[in-house]
Amino acid sequence: MQRLRRSGKFNLLIVLILVLSMCCGTVMAGYTATEEEVKEAQQAAEEAKKATEAKRAEAKEVAKKAAEAIENIEAAETELEQLQEMMDATRAMIDATRAQINVIRAEIGDTLDKIAKKEREIEEQNTALDNRLVAMYKTGSAGFIDVLLSSESVGDLLTNADMVQKILASDQKLLQKLQKDFEELKEIKQQLEEKKAEMEAQEAYLEGQEIDLESQELETEELKKKFQAEADRLKAMEDQLEEEAKALAADAAAKQAAAEAMIVDNGGETETPVGEYAWPTKGNWKITSNYGWRICPFHGREFHNGIDIVLTSGTYGSPVYAVADGMITRASWYSSYGNCIQLASGGGISTLYGHLSGYNCRAGQFVKKGTVIGYIGSTGNSTGPHLHFSVYKNGTMQNPFSLY
Repeated sequence: MQRLRRSGKFNLLIVLILVLSMCCGTVMAGYTATEEEVKEAQQAAEEAKKATEAKRAEAKEVAKKAAEAIENIEAAETELEQLQEMMDATRAMIDATRAQINVIRAEIGDTLDKIAKKEREIEEQNTALDNRLVAMYKTGSAGFIDVLLSSESVGDLLTNADMVQKILASDQKLLQKLQKDFEELKEIKQQLEEKKAEMEAQEAYLEGQEIDLESQELETEELKKKFQAEADRLKAMEDQLEEEAKALAADAAAKQAAAEAMIVDNGGETETPVGEYAWPTKGNWKITSNYGWRICPFHGREFHNGIDIVLTSGTYGSPVYAVADGMITRASWYSSYGNCIQLASGGGISTLYGHLSGYNCRAGQFVKKGTVIGYIGSTGNSTGPHLHFSVYKNGTMQNPFSLY
């Protein structure tokens, strides 16, 4: 009977051992599978991050090309302005040349009138001279015989002969002057005609220049339109790539969160080890306000939930660095912090960077430790350029120096 009891106990013990062995095997098998799943999840998260970075790199390349297209547009606009100035100057010169041509034409008309008048005067003088002294002017001696025959005495003869000579000399001088004036007017007319021809040639040249400039303007306008269309296309592509990158970043964040959750479920840690966080500024820093209670110039006595960092030189505009790998959850204005960035870096750790002058990141972007994410400023409630740096763990504020 005792043997049977012992035998029964022994058999029960064997059964229990077998059952425990099976359970342990099941647990071990389940744990091994979970580790593999964690690795797969981590790999998926890493691949998603790489895809996000690749998409952002592609977007940057497109943005670079878009910037080049915009530069081309600006160059075209500058060229158009220069062409417009040249056309304005050319048109002004054309107008001035035409005005000069009109003046010359008026002068030529006036000169022609004077020439015609001189011709009439010469004609009239010739006719009068012919009528009075035909014989004397043309045959010489016949005139003197007529004067001699018509004279009643020697004194009368001498007087009449002297008068004839004076009239002849006066008429000759008048005719010579009229002829000289006529020749001078013809010369002036010739000069004016030559000047008019030169001005008309200049006018034709300037009109040709104007046509060339208008043609260049049309070509430049077409180039500007082409560059503008290219810039618009590239900007649309950049926006699309950024949207795709945001979607990939969200996917990466979800996969990273899933991987971290699986690690934590298996008893692992996802925090960056203390001492492995980067400092958020350059090395020449000093603290002007510590974590804890203080007197605030804006709110009186308050609990300061971070540290204020300034640099011994060149604080404003100095770069702000990501203290760890993580996801940008905010890059926007945030209440009294002004321009603000928040970075989730896993393990429930989130860091806040306040009072920035500008950003070098976007919400949803994955960044590596040491990446420049912004620039020190004095936005929001700030008495001067500095970086407000806060640390939260699972939503609870921490002393920032707990990371270091």
